[in-house]
Amino acid sequence: MEKKTKANHESDRITDGFDIFFWIFNDPSSYVSTHWHTAIEIHYILEGSVEIYLPNQTHYLESGDIALIDSTVLHSIKSGHGNKAILIQIPYPLLSRYIPNFDEMLFSFDTKSEDPDIVSKKKALIKIINRMKKLFEDKPDGGILKFNSLIFDLMYHLYHDFSHPKDSEQLLLEKKSFDRIKTIMKYTNDHYNEPISIPEIASIVALNEDYFCHFFKKNLGITYLQYLNELRMSHIHQELLSTDIPLGELLEKHGFSNYKVFRRMFQEQFGTTPAQYRKLNKKK
Repeated sequence: MEKKTKANHESDRITDGFDIFFWIFNDPSSYVSTHWHTAIEIHYILEGSVEIYLPNQTHYLESGDIALIDSTVLHSIKSGHGNKAILIQIPYPLLSRYIPNFDEMLFSFDTKSEDPDIVSKKKALIKIINRMKKLFEDKPDGGILKFNSLIFDLMYHLYHDFSHPKDSEQLLLEKKSFDRIKTIMKYTNDHYNEPISIPEIASIVALNEDYFCHFFKKNLGITYLQYLNELRMSHIHQELLSTDIPLGELLEKHGFSNYKVFRRMFQEQFGTTPAQYRKLNKKK
């Protein structure tokens, strides 16, 4: 997966010449803290494994698995041992232009479902993605025309096989909650390397402390302190692999004051110490 450090809103991206973002990644290791984007995102794993964390659920993907992440859904991604994967992001302007009432639809499927109908529909998506992959790699004359036609084929299957409408009450509740979450995440992203207390962050969205804690855990599936520490760790993880800055300086730079807590969190996520991990995975 691609290395990213922005932990709230990730802007929709476009691959040159195409109407979507399409890329084949060879990733030795990555950790991307909770973020969201307006694009629909598809992960198709070719080799290795990836863990995708959504509020209150985790998807463990292995070779041959495919996952769909809906527009504006909060998620984080970890690949401790590396993977090769295809990442597709279909940008919001394209989706809303061609899918009727896109903002009122949910797009999802059970990644590990054994239901024959769902399995068949997922295979149809994978077939399209593999055709896109071949065109992307071979670059035949006129291939860009065929590739872009497959984008519409992919969107057609997403719309007909994996979408259903939200009810009006759900739409209102989601908008109100998501507006609050965006505000919380933006403030945290801007100040993550500083001390942030629960009273401070709760006041940003005009909530009392108890309700804020309940609201955040309900919507993200983790506590605010867990989210804040994961964000800090994602920044440290990137610099651990890309620089020679001593670990103690990295912790101080990114607001992690308790080394024991960091070491425990890191070992839980990656199964080794930060020093061992840096030695095994540091970029040449």
